[in-house]
Amino acid sequence: MKRIVCFLLAMIAVFAMTISASAVDYGCNFSTVSKAVYLENLDTGAVVYEKSADEKMYPASTTKIMTYVVVADNVADFDGTMVTINQSVIDGLDPESTVMGLSDHIGEQYSIRELLYGMMLPSGNDAALVLADYVGSGIAGFVEKMNAKAAELGCTNTHFANPHGLFDSQHYSTARDMATIAKYAATTQSFMDICNTESYTPTRFTQPITNTNYMLSKTEHGGQYYYPYVKGIKTGYLDEAGKCLVTTAEKDGYHYLCVALGADYSYEDDINHAMLDSSSLYDWAFSNIAYQTVYSASEVVKTIDVNFGKSDDKLSLVPSGELTALLPNNYDQSMIKVDLECPDNVDAPVSQDQVIGKATVYYDDMTVGTTDIVANKAVERDQMKYIMNQIKVWFQKNLVLVIIIAVVIILLIILLVAISKAQKRKQRERARQRARRRYRD
Repeated sequence: MKRIVCFLLAMIAVFAMTISASAVDYGCNFSTVSKAVYLENLDTGAVVYEKSADEKMYPASTTKIMTYVVVADNVADFDGTMVTINQSVIDGLDPESTVMGLSDHIGEQYSIRELLYGMMLPSGNDAALVLADYVGSGIAGFVEKMNAKAAELGCTNTHFANPHGLFDSQHYSTARDMATIAKYAATTQSFMDICNTESYTPTRFTQPITNTNYMLSKTEHGGQYYYPYVKGIKTGYLDEAGKCLVTTAEKDGYHYLCVALGADYSYEDDINHAMLDSSSLYDWAFSNIAYQTVYSASEVVKTIDVNFGKSDDKLSLVPSGELTALLPNNYDQSMIKVDLECPDNVDAPVSQDQVIGKATVYYDDMTVGTTDIVANKAVERDQMKYIMNQIKVWFQKNLVLVIIIAVVIILLIILLVAISKAQKRKQRERARQRARRRYRD
């Protein structure tokens, strides 16, 4: 299942079947506490819910998704690459900062994989600094790589100031940009496996480190946040940022990614509204949005003319398969529009299922599906019709040449006639001269 989720995320990221946010109303009937939210269907790229998705927010420890990306882009061997833990690298961390516990292992070596677990599960800021120092040859160099990668991915409202997400006024992103980063991250080695792990015990650790994403756990916080369909990805919290969360979920063949940033939090109430918002959005999407059939595989979408057909001069076009689109269950049929890109006529021969054009389906001006349109039967070519037409076409295309040839032929005929007449006159003249000589003799 993890491989399926990772594959779908990768396809979205690489090919960019990217569909931008639109005004489509998928009918979400409740409010979210999180200040910025982005919910995308990963199967189609459709953004089914968004709220202030382009507003700059403090991403807190969801920053570590990009930290993972830069590490994965620069380290090929997670298990064989060892890093020595230096005190100077983790000095200065807030005592209340979340860590994996590297201060107890100064001078020891840990693999990149172990440090990634330590960064992604308990949100270890110490692990993030050690990884950044190693990969970037210093923290500043690593942060430059983070911002370069954000620009490469097309994140236009993102700027990183550190690898862990602790507060900095110049450290910000948006829900939409974080979704872009997360989709790319899922294509990197081991990302979904690591961030979807509940607990892990690094070498020489006496206790396991546990995942701060309680949506994965049936026991943490009494299981109140557990959501059986969630896979990964990363939590975050700062007083300035509120509760933040990036997750994916899969149910009944539908895959979603949700980003929730800036959910208000108080230690007295101790309620993670980012997790509750994500659960509610997933439940709503899984219950109210599905693939709807716009055209059946046998439904004629257009009839066109066939040139040089042996027995038919018309051809019906049908979808190459059932054309479905991700739509609300109670969608308004009148808002469906289909744009056909195909010629008004084709030349025989035509084979059955030959692709003739393409149909694009729009719902409320957003592209929700495309499919090839094909011939529903074969049409043979009448060879005589075709040959006569080719001759006609040749003459039409070469009319000037035909006229020139005709004029030349006429001129040649005139010349030949003139030459023939001149020769005959000469013959008659010679005959008269011979006659006169005989008379004188």
